[in-house]
Amino acid sequence: MKKYKEILLIGRLSEIAILNDLCSSSKSELIALYGRRRIGKTYLINYMFNEHKKECIFFRFTGSYELDNTSQRENFIEAIFDWFAVEPKNSIDSWTKAFNFLKRTIQLKTQNNKVILFIDEIPWIDKKNNNGFLGALGHFWNDFCEPNKNIIMILCGSNSSWIKNKIFENSEGPLYQRLTEKIHLKPFNLKETKEYLIKEKGLLIDDKSVVELYMIFGGVAKYLSFINPQKRIDQNIDELFFKVDGHLNKEFTTIFKSLYQDRSNFLISIINFLAKKQSGFTLNEIAEGLNIKLGAKLKDGVEDLLECGFILGLSKFNSKINAKYIISDPFIFFYQKWLGDKSKNDIMNLSLPYWNSIATSQRYSIWSGFAFETVCLSNINLYLDVRKTKGLMKSYSYWSYKSNNDNEQGAQIDILIEYANNVYEIVECKFYTDEFEITDTYRKNILNKINMFSKYGVKGKYELKFSMLTSYGCK
Repeated sequence: MKKYKEILLIGRLSEIAILNDLCSSSKSELIALYGRRRIGKTYLINYMFNEHKKECIFFRFTGSYELDNTSQRENFIEAIFDWFAVEPKNSIDSWTKAFNFLKRTIQLKTQNNKVILFIDEIPWIDKKNNNGFLGALGHFWNDFCEPNKNIIMILCGSNSSWIKNKIFENSEGPLYQRLTEKIHLKPFNLKETKEYLIKEKGLLIDDKSVVELYMIFGGVAKYLSFINPQKRIDQNIDELFFKVDGHLNKEFTTIFKSLYQDRSNFLISIINFLAKKQSGFTLNEIAEGLNIKLGAKLKDGVEDLLECGFILGLSKFNSKINAKYIISDPFIFFYQKWLGDKSKNDIMNLSLPYWNSIATSQRYSIWSGFAFETVCLSNINLYLDVRKTKGLMKSYSYWSYKSNNDNEQGAQIDILIEYANNVYEIVECKFYTDEFEITDTYRKNILNKINMFSKYGVKGKYELKFSMLTSYGCK
């Protein structure tokens, strides 16, 4: 368990602190733990209660997205036997009877111990909410768990939008406003990823290489764990992605099928369209590009992708409309760029080493520039911490201006940070193999952005800052 303890020490201290506090509570606690697939949710709970809090009575049941209701319920009963060695005396043909059996088992097998009930991948158990699972679960919590004051129930799922719609916001649902804690487990940030790669994996790499790995794997602990430190980075990427049997070769499709089932193809079509332009598209542009109406189906699909952290919505500065959406998950963006259009035969016919030849191409330079900007956006809190301006930030957005005047140039600002007291910061991101040289042409481009924003973007009193985020600094 050394490796997993190290991972948790690097990236999950606040979540462990929350769970520790809940274990000391004098009342029963109902927790929702959610976050994208492979992020380490099950890992966290197993570590906490198998290694750290062994005095607690533990029960875990995991839903399976490919099984029918009867099979799910049978697995639930089998899980009770696995953890408590108790079998039902009568047949169980409903979720109400299943939870009644769990209730009697807890009464029989526990006294005053803290009882942990971990229901993993809950969105898979009753996908369409037509088999009575949620109703029976709600009754079990309200009638038995809450009054007993010694139970911690953890409802866990990768489909964040399901958790939100069925538990957080469904005012008619049995668990509405019953939650005592919500834990949104997010990917490692860039700093945590660096710690993991150096301390746990033992890689001897500089900051630029850390960022390159983040642009491919994101901060997803499971993906990073596949890296073999005995091999070069490009060898790892070839073996994980560009071999038919590579661990991550089919991960993109698996993510969407496991999360969204019959809706997966539609949501993938949104991702495919967004991949065409990294600067993003508005809802109207997405609808037009997919040749569909701008209605509930598209809005719900975009909301689902936002909830899971696969995309990010960026507002235009000083505009209530024209929000644009970009792919913000590094792994999704990498996969779409380099594997999205490849069949199995294409991959089998690749000549390895493959990634090493790509990394010197113009296509790589273009992709890495966009990917680096996305990394900067998704880690903007780290940037603000270094600048010591986190408490002053009001928002971040983009801004653009199209000129109709032959004497003016248009301008595009991809990251604009607004602080208190009318202070604005234009942030330029440049991923480069050396110090980035600010040439006279580039200087004029920056000055034009500053002048156009000063003229058309802000009103009244303002103070304007300009910053560069680069791999090796500027000259």
